[in-house]
Amino acid sequence: MGGLLDPLGSARVLGVHCGAVTDPARTVSELASGPSGTHCKPETLRLRLDQVGDGYGTPTAAASAALTLTARTEGIVLDPIYTGRAMAGLIAAVEDGDVVPGQRTVFLHSGVCPVSSVTRQRSRNWRRR
Repeated sequence: MGGLLDPLGSARVLGVHCGAVTDPARTVSELASGPSGTHCKPETLRLRLDQVGDGYGTPTAAASAALTLTARTEGIVLDPIYTGRAMAGLIAAVEDGDVVPGQRTVFLHSGVCPVSSVTRQRSRNWRRR
């Protein structure tokens, strides 16, 4: 989000908090203010805080639903922690009217975390042997 603020402006960028930092507005403001030297005030950011759920690393029902919907309708793979929450935030923004149908919208897919909870458990079991 921080890298998009300088060229696009805070009114055009919507961030979705996934729970990785305690103060996302301040963190993004500091990241965005560094490269360009332009000060970005935390209160000017469009930031959704409603997708954190039980906290970082714990998938949410909304992220799981967004993950399934996006895979089935668009063929895009999302992970349940970052991109799944980001898509859930975008869907919620459309439902809330913050993003208007017909408005040009870009979803920045930053990559997928390939390790699932099943893979982690299998890895733990393998290391115990």
